[in-house]
Amino acid sequence: MTQGLGDGPGPGPEPDGGRGENPAPAVSGPPVPSTRGRDRDWVGIAANAASGRGGGRAKVRRLIRGLRERGLRARVAWTPGERSALVAESADDPKCRCLVAVGGDGTVGALVNEEPRVPITVLPAGTENLFARHFRLSANPAETAATAASGHPVRTDVGLGPRRRFTLMAGFGFDADVVTRHHTARVRGGSARPTHRAMYVDPVLRASFAYKFPPITVTLSDPDSGREESLVGSTVFVFNLPRYALGLPFAPTAVGDDGLLDVVVFRDPGPFRALHYLWLVVRGLHLDRPGVEHRKVKRAVVTAGELVPVQLDGDPAGYVNGDPASAWTTEVLPGAIDVLVPSRFAPPAGA
Repeated sequence: MTQGLGDGPGPGPEPDGGRGENPAPAVSGPPVPSTRGRDRDWVGIAANAASGRGGGRAKVRRLIRGLRERGLRARVAWTPGERSALVAESADDPKCRCLVAVGGDGTVGALVNEEPRVPITVLPAGTENLFARHFRLSANPAETAATAASGHPVRTDVGLGPRRRFTLMAGFGFDADVVTRHHTARVRGGSARPTHRAMYVDPVLRASFAYKFPPITVTLSDPDSGREESLVGSTVFVFNLPRYALGLPFAPTAVGDDGLLDVVVFRDPGPFRALHYLWLVVRGLHLDRPGVEHRKVKRAVVTAGELVPVQLDGDPAGYVNGDPASAWTTEVLPGAIDVLVPSRFAPPAGA
């Protein structure tokens, strides 16, 4: 079995290059008898010790204890290679109950991009934890263990870009420039440092002065009807779920199981216009104002004549530029994943 898989956290570097604390010892001992899950008696854990403020390892230890109390064994992956092996093993083993991402939205995205065939759930340990918040998933490891043992799956769409899947959103332009600057500062020195919201202040200020807001073209299409429409703006978002940092309602009508993506285009360039748009978003008025376009589509192609940064789920994802090969095609994959949620879960209104 790959190093790091077993009944406790294993050694090795964490996803995204984080260092974290020293590896925890393996948890051993016979499982507590359980009346549930005897035919699917283990849970895979894809963990990132460097997420958020770096508390991933402690949460994993507590999660393993909670699973054991419910008669479920744990197999833990800390590195990308271990995660891939874990997902492959879960697909071939009917005794795997689910996979748990322990980390932030980047950790969730990394797991989703392994294309798991079993349900996933999340023990949030990141900065924003937007995916976990959408599904009302607790940061308490004991509650996550209970969800793994007795939760129920919710079929959910994902978005697909040229190279990666995304669960939340793709962003093009100013916000992606902020994300790229933040990521560059965070990984300076070769390893990802734990992050927090205050670390975004500097990249926001730098982007406000330096970003040039080049025009971005987004071509929207419906493969079923053949209809096509092109919009031009300075910042473009493609949402799968109605979640953004700080709870900002950029796409409040986005629904995770409608087989559609929500595209929001902000037309006018410049930092002052961006600030004005942000104020409208905070007040929930932007979708009704001139200069802001909103569409629900199955497919969107983003192009630009100049270098425009891209972010997926809050992580840098490259650039769009004048080269036709750099065009970003995003489309929806209906019902691509099952998310295991607590039995008490009720989808948020409009979600």
